Amino acid sequence: MAAPTPAVPGSHYRFTPRSILDRPYWLGVRAEARHGEVFARLERTCAEAPPEPPLPRATTFLAARRDNDRGRSDRFWQAERGRLCALAARRCVLGLDPRDPDDRLLDWLWGFLTAPTWAVSAHLPQHDLPALGRPALDLAACEMAALLAELREVLRPWMDSVSGTLADSVLAAVDAQVLAPYGEGVEVWWQDRPHQEFNNWTGVCAGSILAACESLAAQGHPRPKARARALAGLRLFVERSFTPHGECDEGVGYWSYGVGFASLGWSRLAREELAAQADLERLGLIADYPRRVHLFANDFFSGNDGGLRYSAPLEFVPWLSAVTGNAFLSRWAAEYPALSTRHFGQILRLLAAPAAPPSPPATLPEGEGKEEAQWLEDQQVAVLRLPTKEGELLAALTGGTNAERHNHNDLGHFLVALNGQFILPDLGAPHYQADFFGPKRYTYVSASSRGHCCPLIGEFEQRAGKEAAGRVLAWEPGPAAKLVLDLTAAYPPEAGLRMWTRSLERRPGGGGGEPARFVLTDVFRTQEPKQRITHVLWSLEGFHEPDERVAGGGVALRLGPLCVELSPAPTALGCTLLSPSDLLLRDWAGQKLQRMDAVYRTDAKGELKIETRLYAG
Repeated sequence: MAAPTPAVPGSHYRFTPRSILDRPYWLGVRAEARHGEVFARLERTCAEAPPEPPLPRATTFLAARRDNDRGRSDRFWQAERGRLCALAARRCVLGLDPRDPDDRLLDWLWGFLTAPTWAVSAHLPQHDLPALGRPALDLAACEMAALLAELREVLRPWMDSVSGTLADSVLAAVDAQVLAPYGEGVEVWWQDRPHQEFNNWTGVCAGSILAACESLAAQGHPRPKARARALAGLRLFVERSFTPHGECDEGVGYWSYGVGFASLGWSRLAREELAAQADLERLGLIADYPRRVHLFANDFFSGNDGGLRYSAPLEFVPWLSAVTGNAFLSRWAAEYPALSTRHFGQILRLLAAPAAPPSPPATLPEGEGKEEAQWLEDQQVAVLRLPTKEGELLAALTGGTNAERHNHNDLGHFLVALNGQFILPDLGAPHYQADFFGPKRYTYVSASSRGHCCPLIGEFEQRAGKEAAGRVLAWEPGPAAKLVLDLTAAYPPEAGLRMWTRSLERRPGGGGGEPARFVLTDVFRTQEPKQRITHVLWSLEGFHEPDERVAGGGVALRLGPLCVELSPAPTALGCTLLSPSDLLLRDWAGQKLQRMDAVYRTDAKGELKIETRLYAG
């Protein structure tokens, strides 16, 4: 595994918002060709915005509890606030004009200021109505504090031109909803519980609060208590929200969410203070995670709720690349940029980011995410590659535990891609329903082992919890790389499983014309003889009629350009066509999604060995 590029001294740049009065800046960024799509998107959003915001009603909050629908509240948080931000950015470009008080922006801003809460229903106890007068410092509220503080910083002259009280009202709302209770020590689960496993919430909330504090301090209103506590929260985020080697078991999407909003706050610090307040060596490990899990293009290995495809948000990835000297991040941002415009701070930062290289190469540099074998020690993940005449064949196998952040029960899951196209995919997360984060989580197929390439032991699927943990028996890098995992603990004792090991081996090809291939080997031992084992494969390609002319009495299946040989032959082989929308999946819309069940029986001793050979041809 190639080491991350060392940090470049002095490469850090500090973000400082530009006032609406800085006309050369705003007219300049509007005229830059590289920002054309940003402003086109903002203009479309402004054109769609009604005269005033559709503020959430009591029934909006209660929809999560009544109908399992958290979307109504989430849309307000993630989409409607984006309209406010677009209207504000539009005002920055237009400048002050006494003939245009911009009543639409005024009404939208006032609507948010006077809302009794900025929290969303998914984050409230029992999905009940907000308890008025009781602060709810969730993701949405903390993000809003940063948004309004920096909006006030940039648009204060416009606010004063339309009202003598508006700017003070913004300050009062940010204090009342977030900064005052946080500064006085109100308990927040994402920072205060001593044995809590921290996750992206800590980065989002503490980073947003730090950005709000830095903004208000620049406006002459320092909030030292909230600032000190936010800095402490971000230290916890860096220290404890990732594995010892800086891996993010939440996936690149949640890595981006947490690190992105943490960077919202960090980017306002001078380099000397950033170095004093954050462990930059540790941050360098965390920043290198996307490189370590990079598969191809803008696709990354991702277990749990994270999706496979993610582009580089320009509001923080270039900044993080500059801070850590990570060349992969810079290349990712140049080749696959993402324009995030739902938050005012994101808009400000992506406009201020340095220009990407004008002509990036078509592929990432040699050694940057293209190793033959990528190894994630803490997550027990191996990503292996094979060159074939049809293109690069890639396979990944994962162990870990079934108690990870945004967990899926997926010990032993594997995925396969050929020439940059997934054939055996990861299903990713569903569209979140209100009960997904609770006891019913694993009734959703994509979170359960039923939605992964994981076997069924009789009728038993995998269990959740720390006890369901993999153990690495062997990891051998090199041309014949091989990972061997003991995954017995994935299943409950009632399954009667005494042993299950799964290995993934890279075989570059033999002299007798044997094609380069991956071999997945499963070895089972059950308490009872003749126990049924169902070998499961999820595919984006249709299963063709099996061919039983395979050495050793196996069968061969064609999944588009991928050949899959099962040895020995199963006693039964079935295929089910499923709809991504019926499974509530965020990804794979319009794709053929099929699940194959190959049924086996252990022998008289309760033993079974299955080889799954995968090759292009």
